[in-house]
Amino acid sequence: MEAATRDFHLLGSTGAVRAGYHVHDWSVSPLGPPDRWSPALRDAVSLILESEFPMYLAWGPQLALLYNAAFIPLLDGTHPAALGRPLAQVWPDRWSGLKPLVERALSGHATYGEDVPSPIDRNGQPYSAWFTLAYSPVRDDAGTVRGVLCVTSETTQRVQLERRHAVQLQVVDSLRRLHHPSDIIESSCTLLGKQLELEHACYVETDEEDGSFEVMHDWARDAVSPLVGRRARLDDFGPQALALLRTGSPLAVRDATADPRLPARGDRYAAAGARAILVVPKIRRGQLVAALVGYCTLPRDWNEEAQRLATDIAERSWEALDRVRAEQALRDAVARQTTLLDMNEFRLEVSDLLRRLNDPAQIFTQTGAMLGRFLQASRVLYGDYDADKQLVTFHSNYTDGIVAELNGTFPAALFGIANFASLANATWVSSDLQRDPRTSGTEIWPNYAALQIRSGVVVPLNRSGALTSCLFINDNLPRVWSADIVRLIEDVAERAWSAVERARAEDALRLADRRKDEFLAMLAHELRNPLAPISAAAQLLNMGPPDTLRVERTSAIIARQVAHMTGLIDDLLDVSRVTRGLVVLAREEVDLRRVIADAVEQVRPLIEARRHELALHLSTEPAIVEGDPKRLVQVIANLLNNAAKYTPEEGRLSVWMGITPDQVLVSVSDNGIGIAAELLPTVFDLFSQAERTPDRSQGGLGLGLALVKSLVELHGGMVTAASDGRNLGSEFTLRLPRLHGATVPAGGSTTCAPPAPGAARSLSLMLVDDNVDAAMTLGLLLESGGHHVTVMHDPGDALEQAAQTHYDAFLLDIGLPGMNGYELARRLRALPGCADATLVAITGYGQQADQASAAYAGFDSYFVKPVDPAGLFALLDRVAAR
Repeated sequence: MEAATRDFHLLGSTGAVRAGYHVHDWSVSPLGPPDRWSPALRDAVSLILESEFPMYLAWGPQLALLYNAAFIPLLDGTHPAALGRPLAQVWPDRWSGLKPLVERALSGHATYGEDVPSPIDRNGQPYSAWFTLAYSPVRDDAGTVRGVLCVTSETTQRVQLERRHAVQLQVVDSLRRLHHPSDIIESSCTLLGKQLELEHACYVETDEEDGSFEVMHDWARDAVSPLVGRRARLDDFGPQALALLRTGSPLAVRDATADPRLPARGDRYAAAGARAILVVPKIRRGQLVAALVGYCTLPRDWNEEAQRLATDIAERSWEALDRVRAEQALRDAVARQTTLLDMNEFRLEVSDLLRRLNDPAQIFTQTGAMLGRFLQASRVLYGDYDADKQLVTFHSNYTDGIVAELNGTFPAALFGIANFASLANATWVSSDLQRDPRTSGTEIWPNYAALQIRSGVVVPLNRSGALTSCLFINDNLPRVWSADIVRLIEDVAERAWSAVERARAEDALRLADRRKDEFLAMLAHELRNPLAPISAAAQLLNMGPPDTLRVERTSAIIARQVAHMTGLIDDLLDVSRVTRGLVVLAREEVDLRRVIADAVEQVRPLIEARRHELALHLSTEPAIVEGDPKRLVQVIANLLNNAAKYTPEEGRLSVWMGITPDQVLVSVSDNGIGIAAELLPTVFDLFSQAERTPDRSQGGLGLGLALVKSLVELHGGMVTAASDGRNLGSEFTLRLPRLHGATVPAGGSTTCAPPAPGAARSLSLMLVDDNVDAAMTLGLLLESGGHHVTVMHDPGDALEQAAQTHYDAFLLDIGLPGMNGYELARRLRALPGCADATLVAITGYGQQADQASAAYAGFDSYFVKPVDPAGLFALLDRVAAR
């Protein structure tokens, strides 16, 4: 060591590096002790030690490293261990990049590298630096290349400045072509993420009032962006970090788990994949309104250059956002003035159009076309929404000629069930479906993209509070729908829908009026039919001396036709009571097997008369429902009666009953004339009938099925009709709620057996009716039963007569002149001799309210004209038996 020190005077005697050379142990260096160095090496070392530029010398076959004081900061802390060691050992990670330059210099050719990146350790922190390196061959006295001299010049500041300017130009160039805020935000996040090699780069908007922020866009290196739409509290940054951001300064976090500004929050960030965080805030009027946020999953030192780069991107993004928003506001302000005038004129045009249109299809088509042209929209159409099946059927398309028409039925799920559900409350608006969280999902957005729908407005059209239709406005580009435009669309939709509802109501009124006229004509026809044989029978009775056979036949004819007319009138009254909600069901537990049996018995005479084959397929277990047994018999008898009437003779009828856990099903089918497809939707409507043709003589009034439907619905059930068409038979199926755990006593019937004819004794009766013919015929009928009958036509005369003579019973009409039957009954009750007499109302009024009024007036019994003789004689027998 002393020899080395002694011989080093050749290198000079001042400076820390020179001193290091003096004390260095050269025995471990391939160069050996300095006293054995060649003059060329000594001269080269003297040269670099005298220079103030960073320089190093690589000498000998192993390229041992020698350097000056200016080069020490570039050695990443390896000085003085690096002195004299082979170059490849000193910089093993850089050697692959340096080797070509060194080898070229060793071959005798000078070379250089400009702005070569070289990460170094500066102030104890990793630092990205750039250098220009000049490599020259160093020769010995014989001219042989023995080493390489490298002169370095750091260009970090220039390179960073140029990079920053390049990024700024890229940002400016990228943002200059963009005119929509969402595009600017997307471009900014992409630039930030790629320039700083981040895992995520987000744009967030903050709400200082409620202390929250929301991620509006998220660029991700792996193309997965799960953060859009996520909301969090500003307090999650912690008070120190939040205070820094509110000053407008960037927040740089090397490691969230170790940063004291994020107490008790670092682990939460790390768990979310945000270990290193960089936030550049935007301040407006002293409020934190937005931020660009970048983060990585591993700790990272955010050097000054990275922070400046992020700040540059953020500031130019803010400027671009402010610019496009200001431009849009100006365009909106100018356009709104013009648009408001145009809108008012457009509304007048729509109103004028709707006044002229009465066809719903034309209303939909023409208002859609007007809206499309006025708004310059890509597509306008209406859609009918089926909430039960979750289907939407589009119609009445207008297109701009670029996008295709959208017709047909589609699942609502294709567009997002939640989006249709939201229509129950308000109009649905989206300026960009690709970025809208409601439609941007991978399951929904491709469907909109395929249909060329990028933005849109959907206005709900409700009926009775339920969503039934929608007006759809589509555009194939992003579009901001102003509040004025949305109000205009809603206004047109409301006017068009009102016009459609009005047109449909008018159609319904016209249809009802036509059906009423058809019904009245049919009623006249149906009443004339029985009147003809009644009139003929009356004439037969007046022709010559009556014989017993003629009287029996004509009486039977009259009785049948009166029964037929009574049935028609009863049907009319039943329909009237049901449609006005006046029917009260006498509910009890009923076994539908018994109901079907009774209904079959009622219709059996017609079935046998037409020689039909009837098949019954009933369940063996009880089919219990809660209902009115007489009304249920009426329902099934009506269906069976129709099947028998509208099936040609010797046809096949079938009654099937099935049981499910919750319902009892009854089906009545036939192989008769069937139901035309166009009639099926209205077969249960009041007065609905197929066209009467010569081969369809059993027309009826069109009341029966309407009555069936109303009575079934009163029982909480439903009835449906099916037919494959004319002459292919029909099937009616009713469903009633099943009653569980109930039992119905065996035996008995839902109908009453007729009373035995004949009176116990002769009664003294007074009959009061202002209709002379009605009074005379009923009086004759009563006399034929062995009773004494006094017929009166005036209620005053009846009172005088009753005061003088005792009567067992009074039979009173209600609609009497001068004094109605109720008042007459009350006065009769007040007479001493009539207190115990039986009062019987005989009237054409058959409503339940009429019967209640009669009972209140003191009547004991109530009969609706035409009187059932068996029932009346049974009553009189009971009176006589007292």
